[in-house]
Amino acid sequence: MNSNDNPIDSRSDKEVLASKIQLLLDIVHAKDADSFTYEDVRQGLAEQGLTLTRTRWHRLLAGSPDNRWDPELLKALAYFFDVDENYLLQRSGPIPERVEAELRLIEAYRIAEVEHFAARVLGEVNIDALRAVTEALRNLPPRPEKKRRPTE
Repeated sequence: MNSNDNPIDSRSDKEVLASKIQLLLDIVHAKDADSFTYEDVRQGLAEQGLTLTRTRWHRLLAGSPDNRWDPELLKALAYFFDVDENYLLQRSGPIPERVEAELRLIEAYRIAEVEHFAARVLGEVNIDALRAVTEALRNLPPRPEKKRRPTE
């Protein structure tokens, strides 16, 4: 990763990498209700001949500046998560199609859950209000990426 790839994003390469790994974990958690544990990841990498210590894993997830950049580890993680290795190896690597599709599906599920809740609560009160809430939810703009304060 080259820290000059995106001058607007003030995060370090390791912080960007941590965000990408967290996203992959979040997708698994949202889809299957159980996130991968450290032990799951450790075993998956061990099957590829790599050792991952608990400390190294936590440093990766935290975007720790003292974490050594290891392309072989990142390739193994990409294989484990079933994504293109460039997603983890390049700061501005494209979001894999599968990840993008999973995100859209998760968002649709969440909107459907909110709509269902609104239908239960508002359906008894006012059908026009229910329609307005449903329409508003479907027309929400994409969420902006969280920006970190310079002190973080």
